[in-house]
Amino acid sequence: MILAILGYIPTHPRRVVRVDTFAKFQQLCGMIEQESYLVGHAACHATMNGFERVLAKDIVATEGESVRGGVEALMAAGPFDALIMPGVHAPSVEKALLDACASLSADFAFRLFLDPPRGADIDQLIDWQKALPPFAAYAYPWVLTHTPGRRAPEVLPPSCLMPALSLGIAPHLRGVHDADTLRLDDALALAEGGVETMIASGKRAVLIKLRPDLYTEPPQTAHFEDVMGLPLLPEPPTQDPRQAKIERDEAAIEAMLLAQIELRCNDVLAQATANNAALWSTLTRTATSVLRDAQSRGFITKFHVRCDEETASWGSPTVPVVEILIAFAQRVRQVKFRTLRVK
Repeated sequence: MILAILGYIPTHPRRVVRVDTFAKFQQLCGMIEQESYLVGHAACHATMNGFERVLAKDIVATEGESVRGGVEALMAAGPFDALIMPGVHAPSVEKALLDACASLSADFAFRLFLDPPRGADIDQLIDWQKALPPFAAYAYPWVLTHTPGRRAPEVLPPSCLMPALSLGIAPHLRGVHDADTLRLDDALALAEGGVETMIASGKRAVLIKLRPDLYTEPPQTAHFEDVMGLPLLPEPPTQDPRQAKIERDEAAIEAMLLAQIELRCNDVLAQATANNAALWSTLTRTATSVLRDAQSRGFITKFHVRCDEETASWGSPTVPVVEILIAFAQRVRQVKFRTLRVK
């Protein structure tokens, strides 16, 4: 896949830069070690997280005409899968970007990611998202990340990292240190409103998606070899919109909790050398800590976690299995998943 980027480039190349490695990008656009520029950060994280190629065009991001010219130049350079212009921009510039993309988007399909101001009001952000055309979405939140070559972590706008997650190129992001604090209910509201939203745990981040089909199709993830959800008592479909919303929220909460458990368990497994009782106990404590926090905040009512000799036997000799029961106000969910292989 290909990422297209608009913004300031230190060397001011006249033509569109087209590269497949970050080393080549720096040769043409400027060394990020010497100057921190958002186009460079975005290109670095794109190549680090799975994009095959990067297109970049130097523009004056405060001038609508320069933005329109940049979009046209990128379109002429060839098809791409996502377009970003990192950073916060004036409404007039953002409108110029949207208008330019709308007039040319019929040539090929792509996704436009926009950055809201850092700390933007959640309700206002959802309203902004509703006003966007189908090919565009705001990304949230801003991310503290360590770009290779920079001496210290830096806060980047979400569009610098979100495309790889949203397009399914990477199930989690590399290079993340932390993200702006995001409450679970705010995350659900943003995801339901169409905003591309991610959560961070440790040095990884995952995309939040509302998944009503969580128990019919295994989630696509690189770190769990087998994910299977089993509803204990399937309920008949309901036409009540309030009930449908409750079910969507519960499915989203569960997906987010499992994503957090995955991230933390992966950190444990990265240090494990044997599939034994000590590892099973650590995995149990790790999952329990995530679920206990969710219970204290009222998102679930009860939970049970088990990883022992019996559950481990459900997997292979190097793949322990964790059984999780999550109780909501109206139903109980049972999830069994195989974790990473122990090295």
